[in-house]
Amino acid sequence: DCGIIVPPVDDLNHPLHPTHCMDRPHVLYCQKTGKYVMWIKIMGDHGNQFMVVLSADDLRGPYEIIRERYQPLDMNSGDFYLHADAQTGKAYIFFERPHFELICATLTDDYLGVTGEHSAHYQNRKPPFTREAPVFFERNGIKYLFTSGTSWYFPNPTTVCRFEDYHGEYVDLG
Repeated sequence: DCGIIVPPVDDLNHPLHPTHCMDRPHVLYCQKTGKYVMWIKIMGDHGNQFMVVLSADDLRGPYEIIRERYQPLDMNSGDFYLHADAQTGKAYIFFERPHFELICATLTDDYLGVTGEHSAHYQNRKPPFTREAPVFFERNGIKYLFTSGTSWYFPNPTTVCRFEDYHGEYVDLG
């Protein structure tokens, strides 16, 4: 246990104030900059969802806030997963566009934002068929994404898809 690496902010209007719903922090190490980059999902007011993006020289911090209320591609961003491709050094964010579709977006070289290159998957579905909680892994050059249905905290079946290109066709394996 390294303790708290991102302390709360004592300002009711700040997204890192303890009264805000924040979850799913993810950290990537950016080889290009030598920095650790953390993205945190924030549930804002009136169903608005966004990210706080932070950066640090050490995994344990201190972290500097780079983007305070960031919406990748100007979209609400729900559950998400960050991935850095070991072969190319490029990084990607997979995020649920809440209750609508799953987005894969290419991150900037410093991992602090998105480039604009993106693709949409599992489109035009309604809960509980909308996909959320993405988890990525790769085996033998094939990429896989596990997701769950949008059913709040009620159990539902996991769906797995496979793909070779981050922005290509995702083949649903059930």
